[in-house]
Amino acid sequence: MKITFADGEKLGVYENGEKKIYESAYITRYKENALKAAKSKEWKKSSDLMMSEDYYFDTEDESEVRSLVHVVSPTIEENKIVYAFTVNGTSGIYYKYTDDKEQTEAHLISSNEVEFTSLSLAKTGDMLATVRTDSVCSNIAIFDKNGGGEYKTLTGGDSLDENPSMDKDGKVLFNSYAVGRDQNNAFITYLPSEIYEIDPETLDIRTLVSDRKLSYIKPIKDKDGNLYCIRKPDEDNDGENIFLQILLIPVRILQAIGGFISAFVMCFAKKPLVNGQSARSIGNGGDAAKNGVDKKKVWVNNNLVHVDKELKKNKKSEEYGFIPRSWTLVQLMQDENGKFIGEYELARGVADYCITEEDGKTALVYTNGKRVFALTEEKDVIKKKKLFETDFCLKVNAR
Repeated sequence: MKITFADGEKLGVYENGEKKIYESAYITRYKENALKAAKSKEWKKSSDLMMSEDYYFDTEDESEVRSLVHVVSPTIEENKIVYAFTVNGTSGIYYKYTDDKEQTEAHLISSNEVEFTSLSLAKTGDMLATVRTDSVCSNIAIFDKNGGGEYKTLTGGDSLDENPSMDKDGKVLFNSYAVGRDQNNAFITYLPSEIYEIDPETLDIRTLVSDRKLSYIKPIKDKDGNLYCIRKPDEDNDGENIFLQILLIPVRILQAIGGFISAFVMCFAKKPLVNGQSARSIGNGGDAAKNGVDKKKVWVNNNLVHVDKELKKNKKSEEYGFIPRSWTLVQLMQDENGKFIGEYELARGVADYCITEEDGKTALVYTNGKRVFALTEEKDVIKKKKLFETDFCLKVNAR
């Protein structure tokens, strides 16, 4: 069993019971160059004119780097993995060679216009990816097998298409959130995610799973054609009292106004409105987000997850993580005609999963953000085994 995983801004490989962590050479170089650029301009900030309160200058910290490895995937080559990342305004896909001291990396594609947020390598050698085109929509793409960085877009339209995988018949499975907009074409919300199947040659598409109240994401079929996915509520309100939320609306409006005034004063007067307030805490997510991943709150599967809050809620569960327990890994049951007639629940609190084999048996590997587990079936009983712990794992993959 060989598993690859993203752990914050690091790349992970688990094989033969051993976990190895690798750095992204691209992100490392980016940080080093950003720090050098910031140091080369430090003298300007200490000049008499810059220190004057009579003028306003842009004093943005150029050494600040926001980076995230979205996904890491094995390849058909034993010594090579592939990963997708975003660092500040740049996103890309790189190969990493894991068997040399330099851990050489090879560029596949990078862009300042789109974001590559998921990868899936089929046994045919085809590489599928999610290509985010703006803050609302994304498409499914398939890359040229020749490895030149060229890709063909399979989906389009006003939707958020994610998590592609290829079944044994060459069909591409993915989930899609339709976009809801108002009469002025402004984004309002996403509708529940549905599961689709598309033929990459003819582009014929059909709906497999749909529900008005539930979202179904990350569809994968095993070698026998069984379909798995993650099921989650359309909206996770964490059990909050809706009447309390309504009563708090005026308070939050006043908080927003106060925050704006505070930021305005800090920007132009270079002093906090209240003593003890730091400039860094205004508008940039705080120290946790600086030079890495914001580990207090993070977008996972199109939901904003408050990490500390979920950890406290899940403490009663054994080997808990920070993913809501309402996010469930399920197998979708089908009748003779392929119609879905029910679900079989396998695990709760699932951020991501993949399918692999162990000792000739199908194994489902999943992460709850802090730990990675394997599920196998023995004599009609599902057995769960913890494989390893992680710092901030949101994606797992397997060959």
